[in-house]
Amino acid sequence: MVSQYLSEVKELVKIKVTDSIGNSNLIEESMLYSAIAESKMVRAGLIFASAKTNPYLEMESVVTLASSIELMHTYSLVHDDLPCMDDDGIRRNQPSNHIKYGEANAVLTGDALQALAYEIICNDIDLSNKNKVSAIKLLTEACGKNGMVLGQHLDIQNENNINEVNQEILDHTHQLKTGKLIECSVLFGQLNNELSDDQLKNFKNFSSKLGLAFQIIDDVLDVTESSEVLGKTNNSDIKNNKQTYVDLIGIKPAQDRARNLIESAIQDLNMNNLDGTNSLIDIAYYLIERRN
Repeated sequence: MVSQYLSEVKELVKIKVTDSIGNSNLIEESMLYSAIAESKMVRAGLIFASAKTNPYLEMESVVTLASSIELMHTYSLVHDDLPCMDDDGIRRNQPSNHIKYGEANAVLTGDALQALAYEIICNDIDLSNKNKVSAIKLLTEACGKNGMVLGQHLDIQNENNINEVNQEILDHTHQLKTGKLIECSVLFGQLNNELSDDQLKNFKNFSSKLGLAFQIIDDVLDVTESSEVLGKTNNSDIKNNKQTYVDLIGIKPAQDRARNLIESAIQDLNMNNLDGTNSLIDIAYYLIERRN
């Protein structure tokens, strides 16, 4: 089962993250509070699953890369929850970081988590310098000014222009805000692999469709599940006046589109004719069948 697989990934990542952060001051305590809180660990799971098709990546490095992506993801959540952003008070079934530690410390915590995501890649003894540079380049491109950060900017901007947000704009926003880090996760698992240009393109297409399907289902769950099940405040998109896929096309059509994206993504993946893709396919289906 995917849930069991992700639980095993989670334990490995939690050990690495805990050891990497330490607990000697308030900022490290705050980092741990958010980074090892209960989570789905989907992005880390995608790295492990992708690496199953790659015979040239050491397991210790897989753990490092998975931990790095989760640190980066956690930073984004800590900042997203701030009053100046999405203003959410619950995250991962506990008070958001700024509720527990204050807004200033939450900003600093996010900054520190982001820096640590790069640091642990640099410290990995099994990755060559070339692969370290490649990994950091993938991560910066996914999260920087033309990636996740731009996506978050567009998401906030769209709140003020809700009537002008169509499906194309929404797709673009979420391909940046959500999809880029998911794409990075899949590509992390292919570091040092001997792929053709076509195979790399297929992995990118697979992960791009995966990321969009993930966000569509997030929009559906926001209005169909309770806060307790979600581990965060439900109906938050309504509160923040955000245009969603549910608003644009309805719940059932949104679910259908997510499933069609997953089926298309798996077709892209299968074009690579690689062994060991079962875990990637299982996670792909899990993303549209989950409840939180």
